[in-house]
Amino acid sequence: MLKTASTSSTPGFPKHFSDVADSKNTQNNGQSRQEKAKVRRAYALGGCLLFIWLSTHGILLYRRRNEYRNLNEKLPAIPFADFMDNYLSKGLVKTVVFQPQFNVANVYLFSNEEQQMKNVVVSMFRAAPDKFSRPPDVRFIFEGDDKQLENVISNVQKEAMEAGVELSSVEYSVDQFPSYRELSFIIASTLFTLAAVTLMK
Repeated sequence: MLKTASTSSTPGFPKHFSDVADSKNTQNNGQSRQEKAKVRRAYALGGCLLFIWLSTHGILLYRRRNEYRNLNEKLPAIPFADFMDNYLSKGLVKTVVFQPQFNVANVYLFSNEEQQMKNVVVSMFRAAPDKFSRPPDVRFIFEGDDKQLENVISNVQKEAMEAGVELSSVEYSVDQFPSYRELSFIIASTLFTLAAVTLMK
């Protein structure tokens, strides 16, 4: 008897369909790896920028604290009442710069030397800068915020005018941290780091 061999075929896709499926799986895995790599780079970039932002803040704050300690050793701050009695009420104060982070104000008095320097600059350049960089003449402690100090100075001047005593107007400003110059430095450092990291990719 002649036996016929039966060929059993397993159900499934043809070979070219299987190759296409494998190719798609490989492509999807590659895209998934690329997306994960992009996410990791984004996290790394964000962490780097945050580190630069915080570190520049810390460096500038450390610098300010050092300047405050050095100036405190050379020119200790006096009580606010002494400043009022000995300087403000006598019309000797030209500028008050309050530093709220230290509760201390730097005071600049009217100076003959500064006026002479301004006159020289005016005669040479027909213009004069608003301020000459120099250390403060007096420093005082004020336990309050900047608005309270500004109101106190304004009230003292008003009371003096009502009493018939003419006082020169006081220039008042707040040296808040970070200042505009310090904030510009922080932003510039962060942008420089961002550009450097982007170019390295």
